[in-house]
Amino acid sequence: MHESSSEMADYCLTQVCSYDEPVSRYVQFPFLIKNDSMPSFCGYPGFDLICNGNDKLLITLPNNLGSFSVQEIDYVNQQLWLNDVDNCLPRKLIAINGSSFVGKSSFYPILEQDYWFYNCSNEFFNSSHNLKIMLIGCLSGESYGVFASPLETIVKGNYSSLCSKIGPIKVPVGPNEEDYPLDLRGDIRLTWSKPLECGKCYERNGRCRFKSYSNFEVECVHLPHHGLSKQAIVAIALAFATPLILVTFCITYFVIKAVLHRRGHGNGANTTLALAVAVNPQPQIVIHGLDQSVIESYPKVILGESKRLPKADDMNCPICLGEYMAKEILRTIPNCGHCFHVDCIDEWLHLNASCPVCRNSPLKTPENNVL
Repeated sequence: MHESSSEMADYCLTQVCSYDEPVSRYVQFPFLIKNDSMPSFCGYPGFDLICNGNDKLLITLPNNLGSFSVQEIDYVNQQLWLNDVDNCLPRKLIAINGSSFVGKSSFYPILEQDYWFYNCSNEFFNSSHNLKIMLIGCLSGESYGVFASPLETIVKGNYSSLCSKIGPIKVPVGPNEEDYPLDLRGDIRLTWSKPLECGKCYERNGRCRFKSYSNFEVECVHLPHHGLSKQAIVAIALAFATPLILVTFCITYFVIKAVLHRRGHGNGANTTLALAVAVNPQPQIVIHGLDQSVIESYPKVILGESKRLPKADDMNCPICLGEYMAKEILRTIPNCGHCFHVDCIDEWLHLNASCPVCRNSPLKTPENNVL
């Protein structure tokens, strides 16, 4: 009476009469095989089972109902499927006529159907061709036959003298009594309401047991864990996201740098601006550049083979940093005389009204030359 529920659970294992039996006959809480070595707290009161000499699982019901063989235990829907130990359920039902499945037992029928049993001579069967009859083999003989019917008046008129009737006999059936065979070879189905929580527990693949010895309160344990906790998901996300962001940034940076190095000119200004935005994004600002007509008025020069420029040390475009090549078209800024690739400086002047080197505002001096 002093052990904890976890210590109690160590003793309570799944029981079987024989491992040759199907899984549907394996025994666990609230049922308990009494002639096994399992402690009594491993089963709920009134759910005792036994194994007979043939390793068959049996249950004994009160109210003089006697013993039945257990065909199946549905722990989720809390249903018990029973049949006669001697495989003649109709004889068992007739023998307990007058006793009810509803009583002191922990189990009760899902639904009961009234049946009438008819014991008729062979003369009846030879003359009754319109009846749909299924003989009950274990009750019939050479000169007579026994059948059951949910209809009391199935034998009428002159045929009544050829049959004797017993009934009504209440037969526990499933939710759809019309599916129950007329020869009553099917299993009777019972259910239980306490402990109710165990059905929900087994549906979630858990394990039902007593919380303690002190009362009949049960609990559901050993529920499987589905998925990861929120903390684990956040930790994994951060672990993957951080290096991914760094790698993405590095790849972007080196790709842009490689494009700059390969092209050396042309759209260098566009790429430089893209790199600036990618590395150090700035808030939106109002752009004040020059009109295209003004930009076109600035002198253009075609670089000759000697690559002579007004300033001898100006061998690279200050915008794209690419080296000037012969036959390239350059544009100079009036007044300060700084040279640039045409595409580079045109793009710049669309955004800015000053020289990118000295920041002086140029003068309009239209002129095209060859250097």
